[in-house]
Amino acid sequence: MKHTCIIPLILILAFITCSCSHNPAVFTVGKRTNIGFDPGQLTANVSWTDGLNIVDVPRENSSWELEVDEGMGLQFDPATNTLKGVRKISRKTGVQITGYLVDLAVAAPEAAEAYIKQAAELQTVDGVKLSPHLVTLPLPQSNGTGITKLTLAKLKEWVSSDTTITSVPEGLNMSLEDWKWLVAAYRECPECLGLTAEEEAALKAATGK
Repeated sequence: MKHTCIIPLILILAFITCSCSHNPAVFTVGKRTNIGFDPGQLTANVSWTDGLNIVDVPRENSSWELEVDEGMGLQFDPATNTLKGVRKISRKTGVQITGYLVDLAVAAPEAAEAYIKQAAELQTVDGVKLSPHLVTLPLPQSNGTGITKLTLAKLKEWVSSDTTITSVPEGLNMSLEDWKWLVAAYRECPECLGLTAEEEAALKAATGK
């Protein structure tokens, strides 16, 4: 009951702070009854949730990443009210327009411009880093989206054992091995690929997707 009372208070705080330079997020685990206010419907709200639940109120240039162990999946233990299988939950926030920045722009436009430039440079110093549990597709068509090592192993097994694909479609300049990889990747993770119009048409014809 103690935890149930805490959640509405957190949600109310998130609602109050979302108009400021905050990016509130609430993560709950297990069976919960939440009592709060639905700003979309302007009505009181009572909800019951189970498992892993995320309530996020982001501002511009803000994102978060949730990584789940593919082999284990999400496993909830009701006896201890704990969740297993979450490898990482991370928040990344870039340059955001706040009241402080607006006041600075009015008082000293050059200083505001310098702040935005410096903040943007700091954000891009390290670039995008994949989790150590993720890899990218070994294809020139990969757009850099990470996939799990288990998924990559499954693709490798499919490519090595497939005997149905015996030729590369006309008009595509690649080896038979690369074409098999492309078909496997398109079936498993089409959003991981950056394709030409010819490649996409050939893959749709080959897979029916």
